[in-house]
Amino acid sequence: MPVALVLGLSGLAVAGQSGLFAGALEDEAREYAIVVWGVAGALIVSGTAIIILNIIKKRRHR
Repeated sequence: MPVALVLGLSGLAVAGQSGLFAGALEDEAREYAIVVWGVAGALIVSGTAIIILNIIKKRRHR
């Protein structure tokens, strides 16, 4: 699931470069960028959760 982390972080980088955080986008572009940012955040959270759960699972089986 590290791929989800990479995709999520690259999505945040694209949102940052597009001007989402600077307020330089038109209304429609801002809405689209927020959706992309939300999906990127969900990928990061789910990828991190899966990695943590796998670590816990491996430690229990030792």
